[in-house]
Amino acid sequence: MGDQIKSYPAAIDGLVVEHDGGVLAVRFDRPDRRNALTDDMVLGLIDIVDVASSDESVRVIHITGTGEHFCSGFDLSLRGGGGEKPRTGATQRQMRWHINRLVPTMQQCQTPIVASVKGWAIGLGLNIALASDFVVAADDARLWAPFVDAAFTPDSGGSWLIPRLVGIARAKEMILLGRKVSGKDASDWGLVHSAVPDSELDEAVAALLVELADRPTVALGLAKQLIHSAPTSELESHLAQEGLALELSSRSEDFHENSRARRESRGPDFTGR
Repeated sequence: MGDQIKSYPAAIDGLVVEHDGGVLAVRFDRPDRRNALTDDMVLGLIDIVDVASSDESVRVIHITGTGEHFCSGFDLSLRGGGGEKPRTGATQRQMRWHINRLVPTMQQCQTPIVASVKGWAIGLGLNIALASDFVVAADDARLWAPFVDAAFTPDSGGSWLIPRLVGIARAKEMILLGRKVSGKDASDWGLVHSAVPDSELDEAVAALLVELADRPTVALGLAKQLIHSAPTSELESHLAQEGLALELSSRSEDFHENSRARRESRGPDFTGR
């Protein structure tokens, strides 16, 4: 039997998914809860990213939120709302099995991911943004890792992502001291790709989405994997990975299109294949 073809999940409460051209937009849609995530939303996002990574019609994934906020994290009000009080640590144990799949799925996805952040990006919401390839934030957005403030420890990859982006000292400031970081400061630190006035956010993100959607998707994805593997690879091993990626990218239609375009003295028309 051949491999089963993956398909996008059915409609999920709290997630709005739109496919326009080469852009797959995923929007958190619980504005009354500052777009806090449910189990179904997390599982749905995992499935959407996983399927999109092998969907040739998707050139870039855009993650955003409805209304004034990006995402306020996981909605803990949905856990332990009735009956017996959960045992200490039960919430974290229940969350771990699927939430811990989300950041690796995003990191391994060869389709570029862009997050546009305004208002609050908290906890799991912050980690989703930081696991994206590009984060464009409003200047007055607020990024917060509140785990220690609530007397527990980071989850969903926050303590892995933040030090890699801003270093140990800034990570301790954010995680141990619970510093709330503005979008502007996040850009200055290198925590996000860029920050713009709130009124310019949609325009800036749209321009980036167009730029990424017009680029050679196969080469983008392979280059993304090389960047992610570099910090834990020895040089000789990494050079071998580069050689393999070069071989794979040189077989893509976009590679040959670029060669034709150069011969014909024109710009390439990449299709993402």
